[in-house]
Amino acid sequence: MIRGLWARETIALTMLAAALPVGVAGVVENGWAFATTFVLALAVLAFWQGVFLFVRAQPATGIGIVTALAVALLVPPNLAPWQIVLGVSFGAVIGEQVFGGWGRNIVNTSVATLAFLFFAFPEAATPEPGWLIALASLPGAILLILFGILAWPIPVGAALGLMAVGLLLGRDLAPLATYGALAFGIVFLAGDPVTSSTTPTGRWVYGILTGALAGLFGWAAYGIGSVQAIVFATLLSSLFAPLVDHTVIAAGAAARRSRHG
Repeated sequence: MIRGLWARETIALTMLAAALPVGVAGVVENGWAFATTFVLALAVLAFWQGVFLFVRAQPATGIGIVTALAVALLVPPNLAPWQIVLGVSFGAVIGEQVFGGWGRNIVNTSVATLAFLFFAFPEAATPEPGWLIALASLPGAILLILFGILAWPIPVGAALGLMAVGLLLGRDLAPLATYGALAFGIVFLAGDPVTSSTTPTGRWVYGILTGALAGLFGWAAYGIGSVQAIVFATLLSSLFAPLVDHTVIAAGAAARRSRHG
């Protein structure tokens, strides 16, 4: 971690820079549909952020752009505009703003938005971003790791958990690197520095849990390259992240008491 980087605005701008290659890849893969969904999601996020920032007199951040990009990339393409507005509003208000804004939320705003849409409109067809999105996520992951925003044990642990489940189920692991939803989700959803575990050991546990859940959901229910698999895996692992950190800290304290009497 570079000293002094842990300011909300700086982290948001760095995450935005990391997500730009994915945005370009999204335009190449989905064209006009991606652009229109992105603009709509960004407008809704800007509205709610403006309302709450006015009430709290807080400075704005650019994290809404990253959230809008994630929604445009992963949202079902056959949803009506009003459904997208409803889902993004739920993610922005219930997933983020009621907790005090970005930096205090316990679930990633994109994850809250997508999970709501998947539950509310299960009949919607979901796209499966391909190898171009996976490739575009790589430079962003490297940038975030170098700046200390993405803890490298999380993506490594997620890959290990995913492969372990695949081996246990006897699945072919070769195509995993080409699935854009998995790559993007592990880096930008599960790797969110706000909602992931923060202790060194907890990050390994969190990453492995996320990958294992994505594998279980993917191979057992939705399809391993599906958006639902990584979204629901991240949703559950984020909810357990505080418990994971608490357990790690408590175990460390118990071990020190045992050593020193």
